[in-house]
Amino acid sequence: MNVPRSEPVDFIIHGADLIDGSGAPRRRADLAVLADRIVAIGALDGLPARHRIDGQGRVLAPGFIDVHGHDDLMFVEKPGLPWKTSQGITTVVVGNCGVSGAPAPLPGNTAAALALLGETPLFADMAAYLAEVDRLQPTINVAALVGHANLRLAVMRDPSAMPDAQEQADMEALLEQSLLAGAVGFSTGLAYEPGGCAQPAELHGLARVAAAHRRLHTSHIRNEADAVEQAVEEVLEIGRATGCATVLSHHKCMMPANWGKSRATLANIDRARAQGVEVGLDIYPYPGSSTILIAARAEQIEHIRITWSVPHPECAGRSLADIAHDWGCDKTTAAERLLPAGAIYFAMDEAEVQRIFQHPGCMVGSDGLPNDAFPHPRLWGSFTRILGRFVREAGLLTLEAAIARMTGLPARVYGLRDRGELRQGAYADLVLFDPATVADRATWEAPTLPSVGVDGVWVNGQPVFPQPASTGAGRVLRRDTP
Repeated sequence: MNVPRSEPVDFIIHGADLIDGSGAPRRRADLAVLADRIVAIGALDGLPARHRIDGQGRVLAPGFIDVHGHDDLMFVEKPGLPWKTSQGITTVVVGNCGVSGAPAPLPGNTAAALALLGETPLFADMAAYLAEVDRLQPTINVAALVGHANLRLAVMRDPSAMPDAQEQADMEALLEQSLLAGAVGFSTGLAYEPGGCAQPAELHGLARVAAAHRRLHTSHIRNEADAVEQAVEEVLEIGRATGCATVLSHHKCMMPANWGKSRATLANIDRARAQGVEVGLDIYPYPGSSTILIAARAEQIEHIRITWSVPHPECAGRSLADIAHDWGCDKTTAAERLLPAGAIYFAMDEAEVQRIFQHPGCMVGSDGLPNDAFPHPRLWGSFTRILGRFVREAGLLTLEAAIARMTGLPARVYGLRDRGELRQGAYADLVLFDPATVADRATWEAPTLPSVGVDGVWVNGQPVFPQPASTGAGRVLRRDTP
């Protein structure tokens, strides 16, 4: 893209170390932005600019892409999204784990996992949802998956049953309609109801629809503990049978008896990739998971922390064991009294999380739950924790390789054209940070503390951090479209 020398660009960041999102070595250069695009990279001292930003001693990278968010309704409820911008996130993929902002269920249908999203009523269909996000001018870019649970709830009179031929056809048609409206794929939550009721024929039928439109399937697999190997294989087989690109969401092996099984699951993923199946995965960099409170887990996992509770909101942030002690009952009974509720489960091995992150197909997804009263710290700290603890302190990957996992790789996997890279003509989604100090501060006890070391974030050329954007800078992103 040629920049007329007589026309000043909007701003130039000069003297930073550019890490371009490809995995290539960093290089010292200036970068110029005009409107929403990167228009020049190099030695730009002679290029007129309205503003110049000193990037010396800093790294300039593409804005981070959070491939696993549950912010579907936050664009309505909490549109500032500071938990995203403060850690350098400029794009989020929503609609994960089988639940999404659309389509809405039939009257009378519901699912516990929908509580992950927020209080706003779901939208009638994906076109209506994306139109509303567009109208609201989001702070960051949004790509949306359609949830498999939503498809079941919107079509089946009894979502806990097996679909008959007409219901299967209706789900496939509704999926296709959602993809044509702009969804980048569909997600399954096979560990939840009603997604857990699905059998291979149903899932393969939906995956064939997605594959025909060059969209992908992401999955919260059926079991992340004792049967994790079989659950991974189930999802890989969907990809083999249908040709649908696949992402294993927040891959983990829960409970001490299963720590170490990622060696086998990653080997299976590698075999599938060698067979030509497009397979990716993502992680969040913590040894605790978070979702709705499941009473059946109360005695299985020693340390469980409550994140919210409808009947007992005062219990948010407390351990289930302490609540049970105070109430004079066992943990299962306490959990049942707290429902509906959310929880953090401390049942993962951090060394294994780090091993999974080093897999070449691994991306980063915060899996943050902004609707929680006392959220998991991953909501505010996942990406800066990678940069600080996993890269600078543990040396698991080079900074260039880690940034590629958070930018260029997810842009390719999700088909987000001109995102995730620093090059002339790409969109100006940018993050400027200090590699010596960038770090997460959110903890289990203080989970909403913002990160440090991030100097500036831009979305489509507009600044969104440290000062919030005056108007929405983000856009709805559709696969392989601007």
